[in-house]
Amino acid sequence: MRNMHTDPRENAPVSTPATPDEVKLIHQRRIEAQADRQTMSDLNLLRAVKLGQALRELKE
Repeated sequence: MRNMHTDPRENAPVSTPATPDEVKLIHQRRIEAQADRQTMSDLNLLRAVKLGQALRELKE
């Protein structure tokens, strides 16, 4: 039996654009995620500095 549905877009999902409220929410989440990543980076740097100080004290 032959497939009569040859249009590839016939059964494709329908794309709906994001609403302005959704765009604002997405942007806010990105800002919060970046702030979280920066906080983790700062904490890791602080831990590394403290570890370096402790090792320097042990060496002396």
